[in-house]
Amino acid sequence: MTGYKRNVVVVGASAAGLRCASRLARLQPTWSIRVVESRDTFSWAACGLPYVLSGDISDPEALHRTNDGATRDSAYFTDVKGIEILAGQRAEDVDAQARTLLVRDAGGAERILDWDELVLATGAAPRPLPGQPEHPRITFFHTHEDMKALHADLAGGKLRHAVIIGAGFLGCELAEAFAALWGAEVTLLESAPAPLPGLLDAEVGAIVAAALRSEDVDLRLGATVESIDADDERVRIRLAGGEIVEGDVAVVAIGVRPEIELAAAAGVRLGPTGAVAVDERLATSTPHVWAVGDAAETRHVLTGRPVHVPLGSLANRQGRTLANILAGRDDAFPPVAGACALRVFDLNVAATGLTRAAAAAAGLETRSVWITAHDTADYWPESREIAIQLSYRPDTRQVTGVQAAGEGEVAKRIDTATQLLAQGATLADFTHLEHAYAPPYAPALEPLAVAAMVAENLEDGIEPLAPEDLADRLRILDVRHASESGARPLELDGVTHLSLESLRHGSGDLDLQPWVVVCERGTRSAEAVRWLRARGVAATYLGGGLRWRSLASLDE
Repeated sequence: MTGYKRNVVVVGASAAGLRCASRLARLQPTWSIRVVESRDTFSWAACGLPYVLSGDISDPEALHRTNDGATRDSAYFTDVKGIEILAGQRAEDVDAQARTLLVRDAGGAERILDWDELVLATGAAPRPLPGQPEHPRITFFHTHEDMKALHADLAGGKLRHAVIIGAGFLGCELAEAFAALWGAEVTLLESAPAPLPGLLDAEVGAIVAAALRSEDVDLRLGATVESIDADDERVRIRLAGGEIVEGDVAVVAIGVRPEIELAAAAGVRLGPTGAVAVDERLATSTPHVWAVGDAAETRHVLTGRPVHVPLGSLANRQGRTLANILAGRDDAFPPVAGACALRVFDLNVAATGLTRAAAAAAGLETRSVWITAHDTADYWPESREIAIQLSYRPDTRQVTGVQAAGEGEVAKRIDTATQLLAQGATLADFTHLEHAYAPPYAPALEPLAVAAMVAENLEDGIEPLAPEDLADRLRILDVRHASESGARPLELDGVTHLSLESLRHGSGDLDLQPWVVVCERGTRSAEAVRWLRARGVAATYLGGGLRWRSLASLDE
């Protein structure tokens, strides 16, 4: 495609489309590159919108500016980037054989654009509830206009009780935004048994649930919405079972669906996720038609299967990759692990890879281990706690997912884990992870490596009990120091106290029936299990220790 002028039309002026167009204009400055966008204003950093609502970002216009202060409007992209933005023009139809695109402006005037290459960067739209009516009190949170309307109602005292439907990524962020700055009452409805169900397994999800409830968010799990309606005064949500939840506004945050209408008109094949199917070069099934960003599928690094992962980070990378390909460079977009992170009040949450449910759906058997650790040396004054779950395949010992939550630094652990997952890393690879160590930045043993070591212990037969499975029916051996157990007693029946020092030299009067050994973080209790098993005493230990249960409020 090099050596002569090409006519490229991009549909969609968000992350993927503008990244592709801007990069391509740099590589091929003589080409005609036009971007069709239905909105008059565009190129807002949508991922920052919840943080404008929460007050963390005081200037909304910062989301519409470059890091050097330039406003990302049509003039900027024309004068600085060398691309033409056709704002306020909706792409209506495609003739892939003739290579034409029909666009229509707000006044109804039509125009035909010729193209040599067509890039579909049409993005995704909020997924509505079945039968969701149109009403000002029932809204999405997807655009700058959505944020402005909610911000005005909050600032004007018109919104005192918000009902958020969906405790996914956006729902959890909005719960903080409504409650932390504005003091609004928040009811958060989620049909799954734990928040962030597509991102986290139940054990880490319980920590997020505890964080939400500690900030007085009325989190309702297993809450299925049957109907929703509103009038001038209130919005009403009927749950399965008949309960009615009322509020001043309902924000529907149950995910997004890819915008594929134009793709269907172009005759391109859709994948099993409902998004546009593309190959590693981001080509669709129709020649000279390409797709990037939230409208397109990609492949998961662990399963090889198509997935729809609508993340701004991936959209930007895809846009750049496609620009390289269109310009004639040798490039391809690799499979993804789906790494992401969010903040839930003071809790940092991040994950990569597959949940156990996703792994099972892909036919993969997995096991999980849990640890609680510190993000720096534990004696460092600013050290903070983190909880990590690591999952892996017992047949190959390949790591399949890492999830983390805590007030400490979790995102860098997930970033590191993502790079390892992309290489098909095993437990052994994780245990030998090299990291930058100094007490202010990390412990001497990186927590990711510790989690892998715990998993290797499991393969040696040192089996953990999931944090939420500790119950009165179990015989529990508490090996903490007396000062620890006295300060934080375990309020369960059937607890026997025996110090680790005493246990090291003999199992005392312990019989051979199964025991669950507990300590603060799981390290000492796992060691105790080895000693007990060597003496013929059946034992497991509490994964993550009692600190995990404390983070998840399981002992309250």
